[in-house]
Amino acid sequence: MEHAEYKNIFKNEASHFFYVANHKIILSLIAKYKKKPIGRRYKILDAGCGTGLLAKKLERFGAVWGVDVSEEAIKFSKKRGVRVKKASVTYLPFRSNYFDIITCVDVIYHKRVKSDKKALSELFRVLKPSGILVIRVPAHNWLRRSCDLQVHTRERYSVPTLKKKLGQVGFRVKKISYVNMFLFLPAFLSFVVEKMARSKAHSSPLMRLPKVLNSFVAYLLSTELPFI
Repeated sequence: MEHAEYKNIFKNEASHFFYVANHKIILSLIAKYKKKPIGRRYKILDAGCGTGLLAKKLERFGAVWGVDVSEEAIKFSKKRGVRVKKASVTYLPFRSNYFDIITCVDVIYHKRVKSDKKALSELFRVLKPSGILVIRVPAHNWLRRSCDLQVHTRERYSVPTLKKKLGQVGFRVKKISYVNMFLFLPAFLSFVVEKMARSKAHSSPLMRLPKVLNSFVAYLLSTELPFI
C-alpha cells in the first residue's frame, strides 16, 4: 500500500462506511463462532493490522496483538495504543497453538505476501486447535481496477479458490461467502468505465461520501449480517 494511503485510512477508518460495516461483520462473526465462557479472556491476533482500529475493537474479547510489515502501519497502530510487532504473516513471531482468535483482513492478497499458502500455514500454526480464523480477501481477479495498483494487489480470490487453499493447510471451513454484495454493481460499473476509458490513474479505494449517504451505505452493508 502507498504510504499516503495509511494516513488516509487512519483519518477516515472510524467513520467510513466500508470499515464501519466490515468491522461490525467481523466482530459479529467472532461473537457467533467463539462464545466466551465467563471469566475467559481470549488471546487474539490481528495479522496485518494496518492502522489498528480493528485491533482496538477486538479488545472487547481479550488481549490483542497486532503484526504488520509496514512501518507506517505500525506507527499509526501505536497511536491507537495497539500492542504491535513488525512481522510478516509468512513468519509470525509467536509459538504454535498460541491464539484463540485470529483476524486477517485483506492481507494475503498483497504483493508483499509472496506465498499465500505459507501465510495460511503460519496462521494455522499459531492458532489453537479450538481457535477460529476470520479471514477476508478481495474477490474476482477479473474485477481488478486502478485501486488495486494503489493497494498493491497480487491476487483476487473466488470462494472455491480460497476454500481450497484453506483446506490444504489444515483449516476446517465453517462458513465462507462473498460479502458487501451491495457494492458489487458500483465496483463493476467502475471496472467497465476504467476499461472503456483505458484509465491508468492510481485512485484511492477509500471513496468519501456525504455524511448521510455514508451512514446509509454502512447500514446497507450491515444488513448482510443475518446471511453471513
